[in-house]
Amino acid sequence: MKQIRFGLMLSSALLLFGSMLASASENIPIAIAPQGQFAPRGVSDGVGGTIVIWEDFRTGKDWDVYAQRFNVDGIPLWDKGGVAICEKKRDQRWLRLVRNGNRIIIAWTDQRAPGNWDVYAQTIDLSGKKLMPDGGVPVCAHPADQSDIEILSDGAGGAILIWKDRRRHPDFHDLYVQRIDAAGQPMWALDGVPVFPSEALQSTPRLVSGDADSFYVIWWEVIGYEQWNIMARRIGMDGKYLWRKPTVVSPMEGLQGEPRAVSDGRGGLIVVWQTYENFINDDFYAQRIDPAGNKVWEVNGVPICDAEGIQKNLTITSDGRGGAVAAWRDERDVFSDLYTQRIGADGTPRWKPNGIPLCIAGGYQDKPFLARCEESEFFVAWLDFREDYGDESNDTIYGQKINLEGKTLWTENGIPLCTASGVQQPPYVVESESGKLSVVWSDARSDIGDIYMHRLK
Repeated sequence: MKQIRFGLMLSSALLLFGSMLASASENIPIAIAPQGQFAPRGVSDGVGGTIVIWEDFRTGKDWDVYAQRFNVDGIPLWDKGGVAICEKKRDQRWLRLVRNGNRIIIAWTDQRAPGNWDVYAQTIDLSGKKLMPDGGVPVCAHPADQSDIEILSDGAGGAILIWKDRRRHPDFHDLYVQRIDAAGQPMWALDGVPVFPSEALQSTPRLVSGDADSFYVIWWEVIGYEQWNIMARRIGMDGKYLWRKPTVVSPMEGLQGEPRAVSDGRGGLIVVWQTYENFINDDFYAQRIDPAGNKVWEVNGVPICDAEGIQKNLTITSDGRGGAVAAWRDERDVFSDLYTQRIGADGTPRWKPNGIPLCIAGGYQDKPFLARCEESEFFVAWLDFREDYGDESNDTIYGQKINLEGKTLWTENGIPLCTASGVQQPPYVVESESGKLSVVWSDARSDIGDIYMHRLK
């Protein structure tokens, strides 16, 4: 009995220590400027620190691109308030970034040409110096609108960029892709090449690395009111299609959408998507695709969660073992909670059917962001409304760690990362090579939106 009692005391002490350790870092202000800063994203600087970019409206006229670098202790290394990456007239929005060694490529959609949105990019070094012409270089300046960009390192100092494009028709959009070198010069056809010319509506593009000579594009293809597919295609670093036609990842019938994808660590990829059943009982399914475009698991995919109620806002990451870990908002009970599941390389769920609860506190939890932080541990940050029962919003940001066995490592239902007054926007988690994490978000505690960061020790 004494041994059991001592074991319980030790477990409680470890949980408490974990909570104290995770909460030890205060919220660090990144950008406290008037008019609002929103939509932060970030990457590791490669030496334990973090580089963060955001959309900035401090001029009160146009949206601009700003960035800041922090060292391992959360101390800013560039100009107070951040470095302006692009301040051209009109708006720059929808920011994305990727790091190649000691250089960071930043891309965005740009409205400097009146009447339409284009895609631009800029490269900076670790001192914040811009390495391309002022204002960046055009990746796609076709007169039609471009939007919803994503970016992936090409492994050779440049980047792959993908976007939605309305050049075929103003009411429809296709996906186009381009590779740029380290100087920002396009390496393929001017204004990009189409991923898959079709008469369907294409959206929600995702990029996943393949081998050194290829990458994957995953997207949502809406054919009509009764057929929505999840598609994938492998493309070479020379811009040529490596599959004669795309693979239909999802079942051939029904409504599927919102794809998420990660590498399987073996040259292929794992795709997770949402199914829509009258938009009342939505579920998640997964499929693994090999480098030849073949489905490895059951032809219609394997269920991640098909419990009653709506499941949505999925986030996934690799489990480091050829499988994936997923977290999502789950409405199987009165209030929405957070659930999580691990799927093995063979397509078998490793934890309980339909997932295990990550947070079931009162109120509701939403918009999780999942990251792999160590060899066998994962971190999730989310918006939490556990105190929000009246007319006033009291949203906060919470976090939790889990291991490969699905065991939560911190206090039940997570630990608070931000409990400031005002509205917090969904968190974004930045991983570093050392396993340390930074959580960034837009915060309205003192303005309509400032950028804050929480460093986990």
